[in-house]
Amino acid sequence: MHAVVRSQFYPKIAIALSLMVILGFSRTYYLRFLSDLPPMTLLVHLHGLVFTAWLALFIVQTRLVAAHRIDLHRKLGIAGVVLAALIIATGLWTVVVGAGPARIRVTGLTNAQHTLVGITSLAMFAAFVALGVATRKRGAVHKRYMVLAMIAILSPATARIMIGLDLARHATWFVPAMAAAFVIACLVYDWRRYRVIHPAYVIGGAVIVASWPWRYMAARQEWYQPIGEWIARVGAGA
Repeated sequence: MHAVVRSQFYPKIAIALSLMVILGFSRTYYLRFLSDLPPMTLLVHLHGLVFTAWLALFIVQTRLVAAHRIDLHRKLGIAGVVLAALIIATGLWTVVVGAGPARIRVTGLTNAQHTLVGITSLAMFAAFVALGVATRKRGAVHKRYMVLAMIAILSPATARIMIGLDLARHATWFVPAMAAAFVIACLVYDWRRYRVIHPAYVIGGAVIVASWPWRYMAARQEWYQPIGEWIARVGAGA
């Protein structure tokens, strides 16, 4: 009986996605002590800690599968669900609080309008994690949903990379382009290894990429204005 040789694609893409997040938040979070930025609020620090724990777990989980430790992978999955819930909770409140100060984003959106961008990312992250949990006994589908969850929530880090490079004016197209690049990497991997592309990557990846023009358009619509303004008012009073 031959041992199953597992691909190293998932451990590698987990590291690549995590490095993108760490690089994006290096100045404002991980290396903040090297700058003259004001102290972080408890909320931001909590959100950062939770997300860092998620990144570490994400990498460990892919390594466990590659090492054939599915038993331990499943046990740690409970911690993953808890961390995902905390990311969504702290992330939503961060979006709310961040909408308080009046300013115009590089996208041309007001802070009230921009809330839809963050909420959409968190909603897709939640949806993909939920799908991953629901398909946890179907490893081929489960792992793809979890990678899509990470791609869906990559935008804040990508935007900060552009700001750090003084290229914020290009963030409108670069942020979705980076998400698309990771989706394409997944599609290429599937095709090269299996000569077929899994529907989870096709549909899920299309949703992530297509969500970007929708966000920019929907945020400016009349139906979202009272929602965004209400969020901004809550944030201003928080």
